[in-house]
This record gives sequence, structure tokens and C-alpha cells, in this order.
Amino acid sequence: RRDPPRSMPSTAKTGDLNLLRKLFLEAVGPRLGSQGSFNDATTANSAATTAGWTLVDQASGAPRLSAEQLDFLEFAESTPPLPEIVAQAEKMDGDTLVKCAAICSEILNQANMTDSHEEVRTWKRILRSENDAVHEGKALPTFQAAIKKLVSAGISKEQVRDALASQKVDFVLTAHPTEAQRRTILLKQKRVVELLEEHEALTVSGTPGEVKRIHERIKRELLSAWRTSSIRRTKPSAEGEARNGMDMIEETLWSAVPKHYRRIDQLLVDNGLPPLPPDAAPVQISSWMGGDRDGNPNVTAPVTRRVVTLLRSRAAKFYYDEVDELLFELTHTGPVTEEMNQAVDACVKMDGSRTTKKVFGPTAGFGVAKRFQTGVPEDEPYRILLMAVRRRLYKTKEIMDQLYMGEITAAEADAHPDVYTSRAQLLEPLEIMYRSLVSVGDRILADGTLLDLLRRIRTFGLTLTRLDCRQESDRHADALDAVTVHLGLGSFLSWDEEARCKWIETELSSKRPLLPVDLPCTPAVREVLDTFASLASLPAEALGAYVISMAHQASDVLAVRLLQKASGFATPMRVAPLFETREDLLAAPAVMRRVLSAPGYDHGGVHEVMLGYSDSSKDAGKLASLWELHTAQEDLLKVASEANTCISFFHGRGGSIGRGGGPQHLALLSQPAGSISGGYRVTVQGEQINAYFGSPGVAMHTLQSYAIAVLEHTVTPPPLPSAEHRALIQRLANESAAAFQRTIYKSAGGVFAKYFHTAGPSSALASMNLGSRPAKRKAQGGIETLRAIPWVFAWTQMRLHLPVWLGGGEAIAAAAAEEGGLAKLREMYQTWPFFTAFVDLVELEISKADPRVSSLYDAKCCQADERLIALGVELREGLEKATDIFLQVSGKPGLLADQPATKASFAARAPYLMALHAVQGEVMGRMRADDAPAEESSEYCHLNDAMVITVQGIAAGMRNTG
Repeated sequence: RRDPPRSMPSTAKTGDLNLLRKLFLEAVGPRLGSQGSFNDATTANSAATTAGWTLVDQASGAPRLSAEQLDFLEFAESTPPLPEIVAQAEKMDGDTLVKCAAICSEILNQANMTDSHEEVRTWKRILRSENDAVHEGKALPTFQAAIKKLVSAGISKEQVRDALASQKVDFVLTAHPTEAQRRTILLKQKRVVELLEEHEALTVSGTPGEVKRIHERIKRELLSAWRTSSIRRTKPSAEGEARNGMDMIEETLWSAVPKHYRRIDQLLVDNGLPPLPPDAAPVQISSWMGGDRDGNPNVTAPVTRRVVTLLRSRAAKFYYDEVDELLFELTHTGPVTEEMNQAVDACVKMDGSRTTKKVFGPTAGFGVAKRFQTGVPEDEPYRILLMAVRRRLYKTKEIMDQLYMGEITAAEADAHPDVYTSRAQLLEPLEIMYRSLVSVGDRILADGTLLDLLRRIRTFGLTLTRLDCRQESDRHADALDAVTVHLGLGSFLSWDEEARCKWIETELSSKRPLLPVDLPCTPAVREVLDTFASLASLPAEALGAYVISMAHQASDVLAVRLLQKASGFATPMRVAPLFETREDLLAAPAVMRRVLSAPGYDHGGVHEVMLGYSDSSKDAGKLASLWELHTAQEDLLKVASEANTCISFFHGRGGSIGRGGGPQHLALLSQPAGSISGGYRVTVQGEQINAYFGSPGVAMHTLQSYAIAVLEHTVTPPPLPSAEHRALIQRLANESAAAFQRTIYKSAGGVFAKYFHTAGPSSALASMNLGSRPAKRKAQGGIETLRAIPWVFAWTQMRLHLPVWLGGGEAIAAAAAEEGGLAKLREMYQTWPFFTAFVDLVELEISKADPRVSSLYDAKCCQADERLIALGVELREGLEKATDIFLQVSGKPGLLADQPATKASFAARAPYLMALHAVQGEVMGRMRADDAPAEESSEYCHLNDAMVITVQGIAAGMRNTG
């Protein structure tokens, strides 16, 4: 009776899901009665309470699932029509709605765990087959296949090696509030995925006892996750978000990155080429967690300093452990180079208190070591050098911990002679050792753990991740206004753009201090100035880019450099204006032309520009957004060339397709030629962090996929669009933007905004405590002030996915209706990668749409207003028309017709998703009814919990929140 739904494809993944479901029910379900049927949970719990079970009785398995949960799960899996599920939900009280939502959410979480395992399984199959790797009817990228493809295109293997050696892919982890699951739950799910990998190996070579033991371990993790509340009762702190980012680096990327480099090494050697040079670092890791203060008052100057201090402490601890391992690997006495001899002699002299033939014995202030507490023999040169490094790492961590706890000042910490303040200090002795080993013929030892450590240092630095800072442009203008008013120069805010730029240029060249010690200012301005002062006092290597959100003009960029100068930056942070609305993207080339020509503005020959995919899409729709991003990059590259400068693009992509996410190979297809020249910087937001780096195997797959995509785009850029294609897409972008804005921002009587807030769960995001920042940049305002995340979030939950197709579908349909129009669109789809990627991304997103859900929510929430009902009908008709026209353009017989595995995987989730939508609709209807329960009542609390759980479950089933 309790088998998985029959729509599930018969694959290895199905076996995983069957296994998890079986073990889950064994772990949390009621005990079987004498006839093999489940005991009633309520009765059993009551008996346990009245009879007083012994520990042995309880250990035999007290029931944990209610009969209602099991019945509802079985009912949902029978795939009844949606109205029948709704009828069931209408009979439930709040507590039962919570329980039934929880069981369906759990099954969807298990589906995601099996997907993660399937991703690694598929990737390994690809690696085994290399050249013949095909999945979903398409060739999947491997390094070997990529080299063959590039060589056949006329690229030499040496060029490929040079491109890989100089490649820089920078993953920027952000705290965007789109991860619906608690970190605690995610860690348990990660362990289940790892156990599934172990289980697969044991089913081939393990004993029956080993298989049973792995089953028990999986049960424990599933039970523990089930018994852990999935609801965040409080918002995470900004520092807590940073700790979550650290966890991902420490748990997966720390091990995955050196393995990724070794895979590249092996590829190159197999093709008769030298491996990557020891100083190559194709992967970089950055973060916004603890530095992104755009609209988030919880990220302050003290928070940023504490986060950097914590990062330095954690990095020192991890490097300490690596050095500890090397002490057992590099144990030999020689031979060594003269350079190595001199370094060792310096260390021996440094250990002046030595009284035995051992070096670096017990010394006050360096703690108790697990290994080599009494020192190392004086004839083991590598160990001597490693001991010197280990002692400094110990002291660095100790001092950073004291600084974090407020026991010492920052000046005292960085003045300590044993504290590492740059990666060069840490690299120097290790590189001496590496060169010595290579020179005396011991390269095999040099290229072991020591090489991994060198590469980790170049990738992770002294802080595991480089911290970006982000702030809104208006905040910097307010700070400069306070300065100019105090100095009697007038109001900076009242000056026109050219006057602002001229004054900033003068101050950039001036040698006098700009910021008065006694500057009177508001708390908001003081926070800005404190932030710059704090950043100036941190090690330059700990910091990345200073991102300016809502950058509109050149003075927005120049203002940040002036504040850096005035605050005493020894090495200024990179300044990266973020162009995020359609209007700003159109103005970006002129803005950057003015910036690059500004006297006194030193950018070092390279300037970073961030592109916003979320807000531009919310502003003008997906098609217009993508095209304006494309043309902005083309124009910015021309501006940079004229200024004899390089532009480095930073892509602010979200997790969902509506916010610039989606499969990376499709995302990179939309980039213009020349925009990716060996480097690609991209945000990894919210739930995408776990999707990209949730386990070491998944992380390695992600790293390889990006490396191949960037390699191919660099050495064989996509073709330029023809004049005809360019003219057509520009027309489509203009028409789609007009249609999008007409529907959303210019609706009669503001009916669209009312529909958005009434017909969907947009208000639920605030109560879910997903992140530390507010859902709006400003407390007032309508949809235009709403952040892109809750915007996409609501449409995803409603299953309309409007941000992706609205406007674009109408414009393309109009073009297709013209004589020969459809043929032109099909030809453009078949020959131009940009348009191919756009159509395929939209298809992937609308394949998840289901108008039945939106219709249900309208019936539950909008009956009091006929205008809202009519708008809902109009939007669902628009979705249907958009689906039809996109299929006409692609020539496919149906959505995901060429991706049967993806289609089947989503179909397997459908029964649980429909059950959750039925519960969510019922909850929204009750909470918004005239006779809604009082907020302080237990029933209201149950309904609110049910709302949160349905959002989490639907997000899990859809594989994204926003």
C-alpha cells in the first residue's frame, strides 16, 4: 500500500528514493501490530503515557507518525484530482495541516537528496565514458571531451593549458534569503547524501552486515532530521549567516578544490602537457556574508570586523591541521638546497631556548600540541621549517580569538610578530620547501600534500574567503554631503553631476585630510564612515570588491574611492558599480566612460563592473533584461578598449531563472564574445550554495562545469549576432519591456499590486526568518521597492512563474504572427546561442508551472474582488499562450520533450507538491478570512507553522525559493 507513486521513472535514483522512504517509515512510523498493520499512533501514545513504559519498551520503537499523516501521504500518492485533496484539507484543523504538510515536505527533501546523489553518480559515469558521455540527448562536458572539441576547432593543446592555468572563476557566496531550509537540516541531508554514496559502493562489494549498518546510519539521520524543527523561530544574525558560509567552505570546498586541481593536472599530463604551475589558482572564493549592508541595518562596522577576525581564526586552524599532517609526510633528513639550509638555520637560531637536540620544544605561549610537543630532531630540516610555521599558525589563531572576544585591540593583534597578516608570509617557507624537494629530485613528495596546501593558500588565503562590501549609492552621497556642508562648501546633494565629479577629482589629488575629527553627522552617516575606517584597518588580502548598489552615475563610483582615500586605505578595495535596472544598464557605458577618464582615479588598468540580473528582470522582464545585459557588456567592452583598460564583469545571478540562475552552460551562452576572458565572477545565492557545493562530489562537479564553460567561452567565443538578429531582438526587447511594465506597473487602479499581495503567499517570506535583511529596501512603496527575491518567490509558490514569460511571450507571439516571422524566430533559435539559451531557460522554468494552483489560490483568497479573479484568469491565459509560442519557436512537441529524465523527476514530485499546494491554499484562505483566528491563539500559530512548512516543501519540490 505504501509504495512510491507509479509515475516515478525506473532508475537507480528511484531505488535511492525507495530506500530512503522505506528506512524513513521504519524509523519514524508506528510499530507493526500482530497482523502486520500499523498501530494507531494516538492510541499507542496514550498507552505509553498511562501505562508508563520502561526504557526497554521505548527503545523497541514508540510510534512517531500519526495515522492522519500516513493516510494523507497514501492519499496524495494515489494522485487524486486537486479538488479532492482540497476537500481533505478543508476538514483538517491547524495541527493536522501542519503534520500533513510536514510529511509531504519530507518526501520532497528525500527526492532532493537522491537528486544530489544522482548528480554525482551521473558525473562519475561521464568521467568513466569521457568521449561518449551523453545525458538527456546532449553531450555532457568533460575535460577530455572539451580538449578534443577545442583541438578540432583549431585550438592547440598548449593554448588550452595556458587558458586553464590563467583561469579565474570566483564564486561569491551571498546571504540572500532564498534558502528555505535551516542549516541544521541541510547538514543532516548532506550526511544522508554521503551515506547514499557509501551504500552504493557497499551494495557491490560490502557484506550483508555492512549494508545493514549503513541502513541504520541512514535511519538515524532521517529520524534526527524529522525530529528537528524545520521552522526558524528567530532571524539569523549577520554573523550567523557568515558562519553558515564558513561551514560550506570547510565541509566541502576545502577538500574539493585541491581534488579539482589534481583532475586538471591529470588531464594535462594525459595530453602530453605539463600540469598546472604550483602558483596557479583557477578557483577563488569570496563572500558577501558580513559585508553586504545594502538595505540591511544589521550589518554594521563591528559585525564586519568580527566576521573577518573569525575567518582569520578559522583559516589558521585549518592550515594548522594541514601542517600537522605534513609533519608525518616530510620526515626525511635531506638532501636539501642551500636556500632551504639557510631557512632552517634561521629557524634554529630563532629557537634560542633550546637545551636538547630537538628544535621547537615546549615553550610558554604556544600551547599543548597533540603531536611533537617535545620538538623535532635537529637533523630533520623539513620538520623544523614546518614546526616554525605551525607555531605561527597557533599564535595567529590564539590572537584572533582574543581579538574576537574583545580582549585585545586590532592594533595589538596585527602588531604581534607571530601573527600572519599576508599569504606571502605563509607561502614563503612552504615554497622554499617545495623548490628544495623539486631541485633534489623529490618532486613526487613535493606534489603531494605540500602542493595541496600551497594551492589551498592561494585559493582561500588567510581568511578562507575574501569579503566584499556592498552599500547603496545614496548612503555615500549622504556622507559626502555631511562633509561639504561642514566645510562650508555647500550641499553635495544639491550639486549637479558634473560639479560632484569635479569636486571629487580635486579631492582625490589633494594631500590634505578630508574628514574632520569633529564632523557632526547622523547615525546613518556615522555608520558609513565607521565602515570605511574599519575596512581600512583590515588586511587588504581579507577584502574583495566594494560594490555600489543602485549605481546611477559616475560620481557614485568616484565617491567610494574618495571615501577610501579619506579613510586611510593603504591598498584600496576594487570599486564595482552595480548596474541593476534597465535604465541603469542603458546608461552604464556613458557612466564608465566618465569614470575611466577621471583625473586622479587610479584603477590599475582593470575595472570591475557588476551586472544585476534580478532587479533588471523585475524592472523590464526576462527578455528585455537579458538583452540589455548583453548589449551593456558589449558597449562596456568598447568603452574599456577606448580607455586602454580591461573591464572585469561580476554577474549578480540569483538561484531561479527569473533572477539570472539556471544551468550554467545555458547562462554562459548568453554572454557576448569577449566578456569572459579567462575570468568569471558570479554570485552563488541562498539555496544555490547547497545545490552547488552540498557535498564534495557535487562541489567537484560544479567546479569542473564552470571551468569547462569558461575555458570554451574564452578560447572559442560565441558568434556575434547578425545585423538582422540584432535588430529583431532589440525590437522584441522593447516590446516585451513595454508589455511587462504595462501589466505590472501601470495596471488600472493598481489592481496588479493588489492581486500580487492577495492571491499569493508574498507576506509569508517575512515570517520565515530566512535572512537578516528586510524584504524591502525601503519601508514605504509598492512593488517597485520590493526586492527581487520575494517577487520571484511568490510567483514560484503560485506556480505561474510570471517573471520569466510575461512580456516576452507576447512580443514573440506578435513577431511570429507576421509574414515569415515564425521562420525567422526558429532560424534565430537554431543559429544564435543567446536566443537558444533564452528560449531553453524559459521552457525549463514554465515546465514547472501549473495554472491549477493559481486558480485554487484565487478561489481561496480573491473571491471578494471580481477584478482580481479576472486578472488571475488573464494571467493564466497569458501563461498558456506563452507556452505555446515558445514551443513553436523551439519546434519541440512538448515541454522538456528532449529531457525525459528531468521531466520524469519533476513528475515524481507532483503528487506531494499538489498536496502541499492544497494545504497552503487552505491556510491562506483561513488566515485572511474575516473570521480568522486571533494571532495569539494556538490555532493561528498552527496555521502560521503550516504556512512556513508548505513554503519550505514547495521550494524543495521546485528546487528553488526565489
